[in-house]
Order: sequence, then structure tokens, then C-alpha cells
Amino acid sequence: MVYMDFSGQYEGCDGEYVDCRSIQGTNCYCDDIAKEELRQKIATYGPEGVHFIDSGNYHYVSLLWLEKIEEDFALVLFDNHPDMQPPSFGDITSCGGWVKEAIETLPHLKRVYMVGVDETLLEELEPLPSQVVRGLPQDEALPIYISLDKDVLSCEYARTDWSQGQMELSELLNIIRGLLTNYRIIGVDICGEKKDNATEEDLRINQSTNESLIEILK
Repeated sequence: MVYMDFSGQYEGCDGEYVDCRSIQGTNCYCDDIAKEELRQKIATYGPEGVHFIDSGNYHYVSLLWLEKIEEDFALVLFDNHPDMQPPSFGDITSCGGWVKEAIETLPHLKRVYMVGVDETLLEELEPLPSQVVRGLPQDEALPIYISLDKDVLSCEYARTDWSQGQMELSELLNIIRGLLTNYRIIGVDICGEKKDNATEEDLRINQSTNESLIEILK
């Protein structure tokens, strides 16, 4: 279990603690200097296992875990957003465009399954790249990496910094159990902590969901 801490919420967690709080240029967008610093921070870790990567503002960190994979694979993305927006300026990596960047730059990434993504947001991106599949894998032959943004869940089960979906935690856990049973899972990353103005209730709800996820993934 690796915890990449950008906001101070993971101090004291039981696992490998990676302090990213002092790295500049990471909030929502990640410049080249920050990206290299982050690569160095996780250089000794492989893509295997579970990686907590803080708020959805840092979901682009998934890209740094995916680039470690040295075999063909499929990505299963749980997210209320497709994260396929073109960069606002230049080629800078962003939390809203990292999936697009992954498809364009990672030759081992063959398919992206989008689960729980707001259909309206997907329609705005049509035509979608050929690698993108709506819904869960069916008889996928490749190993799978799971990237989970808790904003796919309803506000009853997660409190995030972004608009949220309607999925219940029990549904999410059942889907993950099915993936674990039927496919070889390379690794998992999880984001969706609440970075901005988090209340005690927000933190409690997110921690409870994190514990439920850890229980089935450990």
C-alpha cells in the first residue's frame, strides 16, 4: 500500500508514505519539473499493489504508475469524468486530460474501459478513440489496471472536490470483486479525497470508504 500525500491527509496511514506536499506545480496540472520529481519519488515502486494518490486534482499521477507497466494491458477507469480533455495550454499533463495522454503516449495501453462516467461528458468527446469502451470488460484477454476516482460514488459514500456520480459503494465493491475474480489485476490506484474545506464528516466518510476498498484489495 503506497500513500502519495499532496494535502496532508495520509499522515499516519499504515503503508508506504510518500510525501509530495513540497513539490510545486502539482495542483490539477503537473509541469515537467514536478512530473520528474514525482517519478523520482516513486522510482523504487512497481505498478503492482494499491496506490492512494489523494484528491482527484492529482488523478494524473495514474499516468506515472501506468508508464511503469511493461506488458500490454487494459485500464478500467471508475470516474464520474472521462478525463480526456485536451490541455488548456501547451502539452501540460492535467487531472482532466491524463487518460487522453495515456492513450496517445503509452504503447502498452490497448483499451480503456470507462465505468460510471457521466454519459453527457462522453457524448461531448465523440467520436471517442477506438481504445475507449463504455462499460465493464467482457472476456478481456489482457491483464487489467484499475484507476478509481471516488467521485464515481454518490455523496453518501464519498466527499470529493468534483461533481459526483450516483454509484453506491456496494455496487462498486461488487464490480471490483468480479474483476479480481475474473482477471489478472496488475495494480490499483485510488483518488478522490477532499482537498478543499474538508469537514470532519467528509473525512470520516472518505476514510470509511477507503477502509472498505482496502479490505477487498489487500
